Amino acid sequence: MALIERLMHLDPDETRNMAVHTFFAAVDEILYGNLTQAQVQSYFNMTAEDLVDWNALAAQFPSQVANKAVYAEHIHAAFILAEDRVPLYSTPAEVRARLGI
Repeated sequence: MALIERLMHLDPDETRNMAVHTFFAAVDEILYGNLTQAQVQSYFNMTAEDLVDWNALAAQFPSQVANKAVYAEHIHAAFILAEDRVPLYSTPAEVRARLGI
């Protein structure tokens, strides 16, 4: 299972599923320079499969400070909707499409 599936709580190993708010907080801290990507990847014990999704998201991290909060909130909102399987966010493919990855 990859990152999107873990955030949607679809991993059959429940210990690998990730809390959306914790993930969002970690992304926010990366965007503001308080954590590194490597620290977050290590904390969440990301696998090669996870890193495919991670790298696709990271490629979209904005460089301008003004855009960072907007991008982080977009990720947060998408995963909150995905966690509850809201229509158009109910499958990993739909979530990836909404995130543009």
